Amino acid sequence: MSGTQVLLQITTQPKPRSRRLLRAALAGLGALLLLGLAAPFINAAYFAGSIRRALEASLGRQADFDKVYFNLFPLPGFVLENVTIHEDPRFGLEPFAHAGSVDARLRIDKLLLGQIRLSSLRLVEPSLNLVKRGDGTWNVVELVERLSAPRRLPLNLFPAIEVSGGRIDFKLGTRKTTLYIADSDLSIYPERSGKVVVQFSGSPARTDRAGNGFGHMRGTVNWYVNPPNAQANQLEADVTLDPSNLSEVTTLIEGHDIGVHGTISSHARVEGPAGALRVTGELRLEDVHRWDLMPSSGADWRIRYDGKVDLPAHRFDLRTLPGRSGELVPVALQVRVNDFLTSPAWSIFATLHKAPLQGLLPLAKRMGLALPPGLDMNGVLDGVVGYSNSSGLAGGIAVTNAVATLPNIPPLRSAVANVQISANAIHIDPAILQADVGGTLRAGGDYDLGTQHLVASLSADEFPVGALKSATQAWFGAPAALGALAEGYITGQFVYRYEGPDNTAAPKLPAWSGQFQFSNGTLVAPGLALPLKHAQGHAVFTPTTFDLPRFSATLGQQTLYGSYHYSLLAKRPERVHFDLPSADLTQLEAALAPALHQEGFFAHLPFTRRSIPAWLAGRNLEGDIAIGHFSVNQNAVGALSARFVWQGTNLQFTGLQLHLAQGLVKATGTVDLASYAPRCRFSATVGGFPWGGGLLSAEGQLQTSGTGLDSLRNLRASGSFAGEDIGLTAANAFSQIAGAFDFSFGDGWPDLRLSKLQATEDDEDWSGEAASRSDRKLVIDLENGERQLHLVSALAPEMATPSSPLANQTLPH
Repeated sequence: MSGTQVLLQITTQPKPRSRRLLRAALAGLGALLLLGLAAPFINAAYFAGSIRRALEASLGRQADFDKVYFNLFPLPGFVLENVTIHEDPRFGLEPFAHAGSVDARLRIDKLLLGQIRLSSLRLVEPSLNLVKRGDGTWNVVELVERLSAPRRLPLNLFPAIEVSGGRIDFKLGTRKTTLYIADSDLSIYPERSGKVVVQFSGSPARTDRAGNGFGHMRGTVNWYVNPPNAQANQLEADVTLDPSNLSEVTTLIEGHDIGVHGTISSHARVEGPAGALRVTGELRLEDVHRWDLMPSSGADWRIRYDGKVDLPAHRFDLRTLPGRSGELVPVALQVRVNDFLTSPAWSIFATLHKAPLQGLLPLAKRMGLALPPGLDMNGVLDGVVGYSNSSGLAGGIAVTNAVATLPNIPPLRSAVANVQISANAIHIDPAILQADVGGTLRAGGDYDLGTQHLVASLSADEFPVGALKSATQAWFGAPAALGALAEGYITGQFVYRYEGPDNTAAPKLPAWSGQFQFSNGTLVAPGLALPLKHAQGHAVFTPTTFDLPRFSATLGQQTLYGSYHYSLLAKRPERVHFDLPSADLTQLEAALAPALHQEGFFAHLPFTRRSIPAWLAGRNLEGDIAIGHFSVNQNAVGALSARFVWQGTNLQFTGLQLHLAQGLVKATGTVDLASYAPRCRFSATVGGFPWGGGLLSAEGQLQTSGTGLDSLRNLRASGSFAGEDIGLTAANAFSQIAGAFDFSFGDGWPDLRLSKLQATEDDEDWSGEAASRSDRKLVIDLENGERQLHLVSALAPEMATPSSPLANQTLPH
């Protein structure tokens, strides 16, 4: 073994004396540890009186506790159970604090002299009352002033008073405030210089609201109990509001959730005398939105601020700061709160200076303002808007050079629009809107932020119908009163009302009302195949009525005059009147083609039920029509007037009159539109009809199906007739004639059969029958006793002319 190895072995082996010292130290440490572990279980009731006196001397208040135990760590002391610290009578009768347990640590320097003096107290889950007297003195201030740091120790490593998981209540005189601090941790370190260092954390809460607290605050405070002068700092603090729900913070101040959610956090530096503390810091807001809307991630606002706090008066005033000194910011905020410990009265003011309108759109949407999808707005805002918990919103804003753009709609521009805000209501003065489509449009309105009631007013002057419908549809939904109107120009006033959401089973729907004139328009009505061109008229409407007392338009080549009335509460909601100077049956059928038949393969099956469109199934109207000159297949007939009721697929004529050149036709009947081919059934009377040099009257029923020539092919009629001075031939004239008739178009020609004929000629009575032939002749066979009379007479000459309805048509046999 080398010398180096020997030397190393000798130096690494401890000496016997060192080993004994090490063992003794470890044994003493173990004994101390065992003693420390057992101490909390050792009753120290013998020292209860001394401990109580020391506790009362430190706090200046009487104190009671049930049990006391030893405690060695981290400093020698005692553990007190069920502790009550009574209040100084000057501050009230309610105890200052009550705790389930208190750790009372002893001063080592005094303990070595055989004295029991307290160096610190740790209150576990206590309930404390911080009381302010009428003269402005706080009990906690006098208590802290009694605390002092040990003079012989260079550093005060342990707090004089420590609170763990406590509740701190505030009292003004004998009355507790609604505000308190929950789950509070507090450490107070007094220094020999007179400065007190306070470290704290907790959740502010309210006694009138359930929950453990609203948000979480923490920080450090340097409290100069005896500042050198009134202007010197009495407080220096760093305060942090950890990320908290914005609704919780507003609930803490207001007492209830005001409906604005999001995340709020802040860091502030506070310093100065208690009556004029200076505050600087930064506030951060994220995902601000209304309570019933989803948050929008990515919206993050960082706001620098400064201000003043007056602790004795319970008042603070904060304002936002620009990013750089002297810079003008578009939005500057100022917050004021008075009596924040008793009945907080707070307000916030926003000063807008050329604030971009586009930047406020995301916030407006998150706050629930109904805006059209795809909306883009530009412009600037100037003005002041404030909100207080006592009076709500107030202020005024001027919106200049605003441009609102929506997809597929011409932009709307406004040079200036003034907005007044008061008592949670927003009023927009009527402003001129330009849309680069001609005409003038003015818009204004009122909106209630609480009830969400909205009233918007529009005034149009020669404004294009299409542009007006597109704009209103995008913002509110187009008025139903404009539904049938296309093209043309509008002049009038429109009012939109929305009552806001409610909890009823049948909430009120948005509604339009107003009055307007239209010119050079086009009316497109369900059931009309042809639009009504060059329409003009004046209309007045409400949510349940529409009144168009007179309008004019062209139907094909004809000018039509009419009126239209709608009432939701009427038995027949719709009432129409049409007045045509002239019209042909084919024109009317062409105009009503969508109602009369439906195109397709099944249209050739006349008795097949059709697919009923919704507009036809829901039709429920009554009306009348007057045609000055009515014709059938261009053959003039006379003046026609009719009254009708149209309900679904049933069109009922309650009164129809056809004024012939000579004679009058009256009829009632129905048209069934349920099949592909309409089916008609009528009862009619004819009076004063000229035939054979005399006058003929008749009554009966007729039925047919189809339209146009099909209606003539399928025509069937039967009934009775009577006439006077009827000349059947040049040689045969009857003073009286009567009988029954059956009429149809057999083989494409008029098929007329007369039965039960009774005729009188020269006081002779004849009876018999008659039938038409394919050569358009009527063959009449009469008899008088044993005498017989055979006559051949022409049918009505007008039916034999080439212009008769079927004269030039080839009909199937």
